[in-house]
Amino acid sequence: MIGRNNKFSIIVICHALVTLLLLLNVTIVELPNRRSIVTDGVDPLRTPSSRCSCNGAMSLHIETGPPKAVEKVSTRRTNKTLGNLFREVIEKESPSMLKDAASASSSRSLPAWRRFEERISDAELYEMNDPVVEELLHDLRTQPITAVGNWPGGFHLKLSIAFANGMKAIFKPIRRDLDYETPLEFHYFSEFDLHRAEVAAFHLDRLLGFRRVPPTVGRVFDMKEELQRRSDETINATFYTSSGRLCVYGVCPAFCTKASPVCADARGNVEGSLQVMLPRDGMATMVSQRHPYGRTTMTAQKWESDRLYCESDVKTLPEYRQGRHLLDLMDMAVLDFLAANSDRHQYEYFEKLGSRSFLLHLDNGKAFLRARTDELACLYPITQCCLLRASTYDLLRHLLDLMDMAVLDFLAANSDRHQYEYFEKLGSRSFLLHLDNGKAFLRARTDELACLYPITQCCLLRASTYDLLRHFDGGPVTLGQTLNMSLRTEAIGPVVLADRHFAAVDRRVTMLLAIVEECVRMRGNRTLVE
Repeated sequence: MIGRNNKFSIIVICHALVTLLLLLNVTIVELPNRRSIVTDGVDPLRTPSSRCSCNGAMSLHIETGPPKAVEKVSTRRTNKTLGNLFREVIEKESPSMLKDAASASSSRSLPAWRRFEERISDAELYEMNDPVVEELLHDLRTQPITAVGNWPGGFHLKLSIAFANGMKAIFKPIRRDLDYETPLEFHYFSEFDLHRAEVAAFHLDRLLGFRRVPPTVGRVFDMKEELQRRSDETINATFYTSSGRLCVYGVCPAFCTKASPVCADARGNVEGSLQVMLPRDGMATMVSQRHPYGRTTMTAQKWESDRLYCESDVKTLPEYRQGRHLLDLMDMAVLDFLAANSDRHQYEYFEKLGSRSFLLHLDNGKAFLRARTDELACLYPITQCCLLRASTYDLLRHLLDLMDMAVLDFLAANSDRHQYEYFEKLGSRSFLLHLDNGKAFLRARTDELACLYPITQCCLLRASTYDLLRHFDGGPVTLGQTLNMSLRTEAIGPVVLADRHFAAVDRRVTMLLAIVEECVRMRGNRTLVE
């Protein structure tokens, strides 16, 4: 079901994050005798064509210092939105309509999808914590269907679905079971699009702060009542019954045949991903552009062998000499690498927003195919151009601080961690503040194991944190005893916490070390990073 956690997807993201941190010259620590040995300048790719061609220096795009060969350009959100552009046209062509259009646009009676469209800016599809997005996600999960058609794009079955409130969305049905992993010898082009990959890519894109994947949810439909009975003539002709179950194969160039149908489950339902359809006409026309690092199925590309390809071919193109598109390609590379999506042939942006328009992260159905394999080719834009947005680098660096926060929260039994803070002006060098600890030490007999999910799922920890835990676990004075002595200096002392809490801290240190050492056993020197 949609609600189940995909263990492989979580593992592949965390594994890829570690590799990406190494690429950005974060040092890796090996423990031959449980001691820290720092190795500088580790190259996780080990292939000449994928190494940075700028003497190991990674350029971070900051507002005050643009990278070489790229014009300085602010990538902050402006007031240029699709809604504003629409109103500008009305004002020029039909001023009398402007007042009605403005009042309608601000009305809460408009459906969420309409308000979402008008707020699309040149920087992102939606702002952080925008309540309209949550409304839209709710509508995608609950709105009744009014019409079903065939979506013509791509090589796999996709349905265009219209809803009662006027919203339209693209439905990709289930093709593989939850625990399926594409075999290594299986070419990605021959693999089905995965509906779970579309849902996971939306969440990952949002967590990374890009907000360039359209809102996407998982949903289960009744195959007969909701899909077949509301389908148009074209798609209805491809429904049939096989072994007592209703199936459909749709219309598309490659994989829409009776040899590869989508069939209802035993209950007559079909699961899939549902992605809101973006505006495509008038002021919101989208442009499709060939990705300079795109792959084909048969022919080797120049970028695969020419380490100077970025300087000689990419940066010389007009579309990458100004505006934000070159930096957006780097963000796209980060998303594709973390999600193991090697099926990026092109990208889209909104034509009217011009060179300031962000690049949309569409078509992620080939992501998360393999959890045990890193798609290193996705990183070629970064390793050849040696370029990354500073804000993206900041977020990746903060991953290690999240592990330290998990250690603190587990030892203090604090399960009330909803957010974190850091100093904006310090950028990637700012630590994460450990604020709001009022729900810690509530129970001494209960261990809040959920606090350890960042560590158990990512198998990642700072080596210095690991060394400190080992010192307290095997030393003459435990962490609980040290905490007790420290608290005795407080004016409200000599007793701030009951003794049972100090014993609980020591118990949790031992548990935490066992978990980290199991990660080291499974993954070796990729676990401990400094």
